[in-house]
Amino acid sequence: MTTIMLNEVMNDGEKISLMDGSLWLVNPGDMPTVCTWISTAEIEVSTSNDSVFNYTLTNKNIGVSVMAMRLS
Repeated sequence: MTTIMLNEVMNDGEKISLMDGSLWLVNPGDMPTVCTWISTAEIEVSTSNDSVFNYTLTNKNIGVSVMAMRLS
């Protein structure tokens, strides 16, 4: 698991970028949750067992997780 600061929430929560330069596609069902995240949030990245959205991104500031796929 790695913790990285959130850089930006894009397209109404469809994508997020982290301060390490990575770009993530958020599971559509989790987009409303991601829309509430602010850029100072610490995000913990861990793998998941989902075949498409194979990462879990956890906002450590509020203790909420979403599923995502790494784009870059």
